[in-house]
Amino acid sequence: MVAGCGPKIAKLFLFIFNFSIWATGIALITVGSYVTAKQADYQELFAEDTLVIVCALTIAIGCFTFIVGFCGCCGAMKEGVCLLKTYWFLMLLIICGEITAGVLAFVYNEQIEESMLKGMTTTINETYPITDASREAVDGIQEASECCGASGYKDYAGCKNCDQNEAVPESCCVTDADITQCQLGTKGFPLNPDLVYGVGCVEASIDIVQDNFILIGAVCIALLVFEILTMVFTCCVIDGIQKGEFK
Repeated sequence: MVAGCGPKIAKLFLFIFNFSIWATGIALITVGSYVTAKQADYQELFAEDTLVIVCALTIAIGCFTFIVGFCGCCGAMKEGVCLLKTYWFLMLLIICGEITAGVLAFVYNEQIEESMLKGMTTTINETYPITDASREAVDGIQEASECCGASGYKDYAGCKNCDQNEAVPESCCVTDADITQCQLGTKGFPLNPDLVYGVGCVEASIDIVQDNFILIGAVCIALLVFEILTMVFTCCVIDGIQKGEFK
């Protein structure tokens, strides 16, 4: 039983916040996994690996938070000073990791458009369509976003491995268009541009990619409030135990 009202309330809130953190650990894993699954399909379209780093860091923090949150609930119930001090230190590490992930997500969000433009242009020029990864990434985004090239269909003028007698890939042709007529012309210069998607893929899909990064950053930063409060309540419970207010 708890003798003092303060430590009792602190213990109650510590348990509640830890349960919330445990649940949000699952949320971080889910968000990180979702974005990772999406970006894995289009990794060939980005010039840097920061996208992978942010997603991996988010998943790692989510797993760590899940475990620590569960341990925190046990520590609050068992009233063990050593366990609670260890938990406090681990929570500090989580906060540092979340600040890093959140800052990376918000900072890199400003560079996504440039990275995607550079990455997709390089992929089209160098490896499309001879490698499976580049072909699946480029065709996939062009079909899904109804776009053509990084900034437009003229990007295919620099495609080293594309057929000289095809103006654009089939994935650039508008729905229900005659593929033969759509591809008439030389690389990057279709004779029937009205049959080709007129918008570039960066412009067509950048909002979706940026929204995913903002989501990761927002989740990480929002968790800080709960975690800092949890650390405060942990200190209160430890102080209560050391003063003999727990019997």
